[in-house]
Amino acid sequence: MQIPPMRPTFTIEFPIDAESAIARLESLVRDEDYPIEGRVAGNHLMLVIPPSRRHFWSPWLHLEVHEENVNSKVKGKFSPNPSVWTGFMLTYIALATLVFFAALFGVSQWMMDKPPSALMLTSLPILIAVVMYWSSLIGQRIAQEQMRELYDASMKALSSGQSLQGTAPISADLVQEAGTP
Repeated sequence: MQIPPMRPTFTIEFPIDAESAIARLESLVRDEDYPIEGRVAGNHLMLVIPPSRRHFWSPWLHLEVHEENVNSKVKGKFSPNPSVWTGFMLTYIALATLVFFAALFGVSQWMMDKPPSALMLTSLPILIAVVMYWSSLIGQRIAQEQMRELYDASMKALSSGQSLQGTAPISADLVQEAGTP
């Protein structure tokens, strides 16, 4: 069984130059009537759901456009709101630190021929980390429709009627192949 990624990615090549690809995506971001917002910085674009429809698990789609021969290669990565992502990562770091010091103290007890009771403290942070990962998978399911919306909007803006080339692991069941916390 493959563990779903915390931040799904995809790569697609388009038969247009990178400048045109960026211009097409930029027009998507600047379109006032379209229900997606975003920011553009050079060859990086961030697509987000508007605040009125945004929730805790709403995805952000980060796109990078690179020149690849005469084509453009678009690399996309889904992630949660940066504050949510930072909170998850800081919590994982804190839990790993607790496990490390509890294990260190437990091994010290064991080496002194005392019962390594501190080793029991390692199970709680590990359990919390597993529950957090499980909740991120639930969040991926909740965000699936919005992930599909962001992906489809970016592909529609880029393709403009042309057939896609390359690999796109994002399928109809977006979250089963890849997901976000």
